[in-house]
Amino acid sequence: MPATTSVVGTADFNTRRKSIVTNTPRCRSCRGKTSYYYSLYDMERQRAESTFTIISKVKNSPNVNTAVKWLTSNKLLIFILVSVVFGVILGLILRPLNLSSDTITLISYPGDLFLRTLKLMVLPFIISCLIIGAANLDISKNGNVAVRTIVYFVLTSVFNVCLGLTLGLLVHPGSPDLRLTNTTSFTGPKKMNVMDGFLDMGKNLLPENLFQATIQQTLTEYETVMGENNTKTLKKVVKYKDGTNTLGIIFFCLIFGTILGTMGERKRHVLNFFTVTYEVMQKILTGVIWFTPIGVASVICGKIITLAQLTTTLVQLSLFIMTTVGGFLFYQLIVIQVIYFVIVKKSPWPYYVSLGPALATAFATASKSASLPITFKVLDEKLKMNPKITKFVLPVGTINMDGSALYLSVALLFLAQINNLQLGIGEIFTIGLACTAASMSSAAIPSAAIVLVVMLCSVINIPTEDVSLLFAVDWLVDRFRTMNNLIGDCYTVAIVQHLSKEELEQDDEKEAEEAHVNGTFVMQEQEQNAQTNQSFSTNTPV
Repeated sequence: MPATTSVVGTADFNTRRKSIVTNTPRCRSCRGKTSYYYSLYDMERQRAESTFTIISKVKNSPNVNTAVKWLTSNKLLIFILVSVVFGVILGLILRPLNLSSDTITLISYPGDLFLRTLKLMVLPFIISCLIIGAANLDISKNGNVAVRTIVYFVLTSVFNVCLGLTLGLLVHPGSPDLRLTNTTSFTGPKKMNVMDGFLDMGKNLLPENLFQATIQQTLTEYETVMGENNTKTLKKVVKYKDGTNTLGIIFFCLIFGTILGTMGERKRHVLNFFTVTYEVMQKILTGVIWFTPIGVASVICGKIITLAQLTTTLVQLSLFIMTTVGGFLFYQLIVIQVIYFVIVKKSPWPYYVSLGPALATAFATASKSASLPITFKVLDEKLKMNPKITKFVLPVGTINMDGSALYLSVALLFLAQINNLQLGIGEIFTIGLACTAASMSSAAIPSAAIVLVVMLCSVINIPTEDVSLLFAVDWLVDRFRTMNNLIGDCYTVAIVQHLSKEELEQDDEKEAEEAHVNGTFVMQEQEQNAQTNQSFSTNTPV
């Protein structure tokens, strides 16, 4: 008999013990061996049982179950974070190799296709969501939801402008030494007046052509013209610039959806069309979303490879980067979490962590619009937010740019400081007002805020050539700015939903009653038809 064998379970021990006792000879010389093997198997059994107990405890441990559940539910976030790190490392490795332009193009190509796919889905998402949200909310009866949303957007934008001005004045990131060696010529919009900014918002709010609004928006510029005696004067010209007029599309869809919601049963066919459109876009997104890690790694790697003088630029403008990114993180990790805790009265961190895939996509793509489809998926499916709120707040949130508001105020102070401009209370107030208006009209595209900086330079007479300093680091700052823009919308959904709980419950009860009445009416009609058919078949001669 062998001294040791593999042990699987308790049943095996009992069987083998019985076999030892039954098959072992009954002589005295063998009884000692039997007792020896008997005790050996007992010891082995005890060790195995203790091992099984430990493994069972580990498997059933609440901490282990929680960790496994979190990893399973956040696997997309983990993949995206890994792809971000991989893209950065690969870009830093390939930078010194002086790759050809064709090779760089091929590296960036998957990311370019990924971005184009996401942007392709933005307009159908915005249009269908706004019309569904406005029609289902019935704003004529639930106007408080719209009012709370807009008021919250304005208040957070003003707060971020004030935060940016405070940080810019306290930290003082600008130094005249930067301007002497780093500025280059820049061609772009030369002037912007605060009044012109507000007037342009009104013009974009009511576009002349809805189809034109999908590709162009209105902009007032000043051109230099030669007058009499060869004198140069500035002439105000209203032009169209490339970029989706999101403000006009939002306004039209809100009006369309609001009127549609008041039309009773006649709205069902139109509403079903946009509902199906939204569901189709969601199904497309389900297939696209798993290409996010590949697209993210490609975008970041290609961007790092193409940047010139990466280290030198980061060192020279480190104080500006620290000021802006520090402001973004302060608002994102402290201010917005405190607002959520005070209003919703829940811990904000589970909500914040669940937004991981949307925030990671915003960081990688530097576009809130491009991350909008994924944001819908996270809020609707993972966080189980009310679809009526998400379909209303998120599309309208394209005018809510908290990160851009903070960035614009810091950037203008930075440019004023490198030019040794002394700003008084009036100039600072003017900057704050202009930044608030400009941030709410910003396009949700990469580096859109840098164009607004050029336009805002004329508010305090800053040379536009100095904006070239900001271009060198905007690729990095823009990613943190976009995350703040997106997180402002996501937290607005939670806060507005909490404040509108009573209205939403009343809406749900009303819809349930209507569905019950309609269902009863349909059943009664079907019963009457059945009785009529039965009576007809009975009275009909054969």
